[in-house]
Amino acid sequence: MKKAIFFIVIVFAFLSCGRQQAPSERIEGPFLILSTPYFADGAVDYASLVEEARFAASWDTPGIIWPQSNDAVDLLTREEKFAGMAALVKAWAEKPCGTVLTLGVNGDDTADMMVYAREAERLAEESGVDIALCARPPYYGMDEAAQQEYFDSLASIAKHPVIIQTYVNEAAPVMSVDFLVALAKKYPDTYGWIKEESNHLEANARQQGELAAKPYIKTVFSAWGGWQWLYQRRQIGTAGLISEKIAYAPITSCVWQAMKEDREDLTEAYAMYRLMIDQRFLKTDALRGYALHYLVRLGIFENMVSRVPAVQADGPSKTWTPGTKSLWKLHEVELTPMQTAELDRCYDDMMAFVNKHYKR
Repeated sequence: MKKAIFFIVIVFAFLSCGRQQAPSERIEGPFLILSTPYFADGAVDYASLVEEARFAASWDTPGIIWPQSNDAVDLLTREEKFAGMAALVKAWAEKPCGTVLTLGVNGDDTADMMVYAREAERLAEESGVDIALCARPPYYGMDEAAQQEYFDSLASIAKHPVIIQTYVNEAAPVMSVDFLVALAKKYPDTYGWIKEESNHLEANARQQGELAAKPYIKTVFSAWGGWQWLYQRRQIGTAGLISEKIAYAPITSCVWQAMKEDREDLTEAYAMYRLMIDQRFLKTDALRGYALHYLVRLGIFENMVSRVPAVQADGPSKTWTPGTKSLWKLHEVELTPMQTAELDRCYDDMMAFVNKHYKR
């Protein structure tokens, strides 16, 4: 009898140690948005997209998100988004890992969003990959009623947790904290994870209000490239960062580890992160920008080509009308030898710091 009990205990312990947490338990830390790789002619390079995702996972990045940034959301066709989502899900099915695969299901309106949400859920069900979802408000959601319909509709079909990005464009209202908390209370298995991207210092007050609504609100992420990440973590209590910073996955993981352990080198680690994303001697200072150089250097991307809007914003408050929003042209980042040399020196210093301080 004692042997049988001992055997049961050992088996239970083994199963418990091997249990993979569901995404809802792991949505915190750096969730990095993948930059979309393109061939020279502007076609999407899906193989490099998967390789980029694997690079982030190799550095224990807690989560990755795609498609989510403006170029991927607005300048890719529906078929291109579906193909990229399928490639990532297939890669995660073939080689599972602890990095949460998060699929963006953003839409211009409710009907558009539901097409992407249904496809994401279909891919997850067929593959068995336990994903998360990410959604910003509808691009043409110009009032709270439209946003309410949008997120109610998403909750009706989402079988996985959804991270809400609070900002979409200057014409659409930023959802109130009360709105976000009400969604989390109404749909506790779907909402309660927030990327707080409201305007600059306003984000700090909103984050405090959101975190006061725990346990309905589970995780609040910093945004804006992490420019307040350290302050918001130490003084407010945010639990991660969402931004298009895949090239810096080693240092973001290093910062996050130092945050969780409240280590003495945290300020130094954050300063190294800020150095990497604040190279002001370059003309190109966007979400992708000179970071593409690092992705090429790492052998992940073939070039520094991006799709960019083909025309100036022609709608209210710097938005695009439906007829022009998806129009694009190609742009390639160009660097001088001196600029390249400085970027490489900074990356080498970053890796030296990571290798010294990051415990793998």
